[in-house]
Amino acid sequence: MTLPAVSVEEVGERRHIVDFGQNLVGRVRLTVRGQAAGTRIQLDHAEVLDHGELYTANLRTAEPVDVFWTNGETEQVFEPRFTLHGFRFAEITGLEGPLDAGDVEAVVLHNDVEFLGDFSSSDAPLDRLFQNICWGLRGNFVSIPTDCPQRDERLGWLADAQVFAPTALAIADVGPLLRRWMRDVRSAQNDDGAFPDIAPHLIHLREGAPAWGDGGVTIPWHIHRATGDLTVLEEAADSMIAWVRHVERHNPSLIWRAQVGNDYGDWLQIGEETRKDVLSTAYFAHSADLTARTLRLVGRDDEADGIDELRERIVAAFGSSFIAADGTVAGDTQGGYLLALSFGLHRDDAERDRIAEKLVESVLRRDVSLTTGFVTVGLLCPVLAEIGREDLAFRLLHNDRYPSWLFSVRNGATTIWERWDGWTPERGFQSARMNSFNHYSLGSVGQWFLSGILGITQQSDSAGYRDLTLSPRFDPFLTHAQGALETPRGRVELLAP
Repeated sequence: MTLPAVSVEEVGERRHIVDFGQNLVGRVRLTVRGQAAGTRIQLDHAEVLDHGELYTANLRTAEPVDVFWTNGETEQVFEPRFTLHGFRFAEITGLEGPLDAGDVEAVVLHNDVEFLGDFSSSDAPLDRLFQNICWGLRGNFVSIPTDCPQRDERLGWLADAQVFAPTALAIADVGPLLRRWMRDVRSAQNDDGAFPDIAPHLIHLREGAPAWGDGGVTIPWHIHRATGDLTVLEEAADSMIAWVRHVERHNPSLIWRAQVGNDYGDWLQIGEETRKDVLSTAYFAHSADLTARTLRLVGRDDEADGIDELRERIVAAFGSSFIAADGTVAGDTQGGYLLALSFGLHRDDAERDRIAEKLVESVLRRDVSLTTGFVTVGLLCPVLAEIGREDLAFRLLHNDRYPSWLFSVRNGATTIWERWDGWTPERGFQSARMNSFNHYSLGSVGQWFLSGILGITQQSDSAGYRDLTLSPRFDPFLTHAQGALETPRGRVELLAP
């Protein structure tokens, strides 16, 4: 895929800035004409501009620079072969004379995967958000699933991948890629059973943090659910058991506070902070649940019984430690309530209803704004809809006030930002130490466009859409929505007038 230049602006002597209109991953293909031999041409790349100039501070030590010298031929085409950059803008320095927009294009690079899910509606900003999610996937699934494609990082973080996996698997055929990458994850599992934060395991050489290490359990499960592939669970089952038993061994109280690695919590929350022991223990229960279900599917029922019993004890410990009589989850945050409800950590239906009421209160007291970080953002709309408050889910989805999904869209984003406040009119850019403008984690709402709005989903005990269900929801902000999902059993198309 190539993208033409949207605009070319001469900004100084022998300096041009090219806008491709889309934050992408790849390289520039430049045709130069009539340049004297030995002319030095330099290309610099950036995701955004700052007062009309390339903003590269957020790339840290990465040098997004390509240089070549002309040989005097009448026409030369320059395209580097052994690099890629994350960029929307390119500055081209050294050309004698004007630069024609037709002589420069962006070459988009990504894994060769088929895109399966599509969505469009009567709301242009919502459609742009969906496309931003797709472009985030396209730019960060290059060889392995990475957190960001532009700065000096480009690492396979497990939490980013595991929260985004349901969306990625709904949008594109990434099951084989993720299954292969899980071999890297398992190869980095230590002798005590701990998965890492990152695979391949290049830095942070210690046990994975809650929700990070748990990706070794959740990602195989998501692959199975989306594709129906049982082999991926057979390959992962022993490593799943080892991870759960690792956490249990170091936390005999079943409240996960020891062996928590870098303990990131609900990374990059805004306005409130979910307690880290609430998040970790919720994930301990969740991983135990998925491990037991995996063992039953692969015919290891006796082992499944033992993990099920462990999960029941974790839920009891979570309830007695963190859930108050009125349904308040310790910390009183959206993230805490979402984890408790999504992972089924209530002890009876009445307690579930009380927790649900508290979740609603936590959304309303913020004037229907979100506070979630990487780990819980993908749970927000599905859980609200599940408890009968899809009205709040739609209000959150269509909100363009900061913080929200559409705030970045309103401010020109063409991919998902790493932070809710990556740039604001009041403060400008966030800290350059960590401020990617192509980071898919907060785009984990993408699956809900297909499963929530269009209602293309499957029964809870189904895999590979064996038991398909169609239950579109009425979004009062839309006059129509339509889309499609290519499932392992055929294509599903839906138009919701």
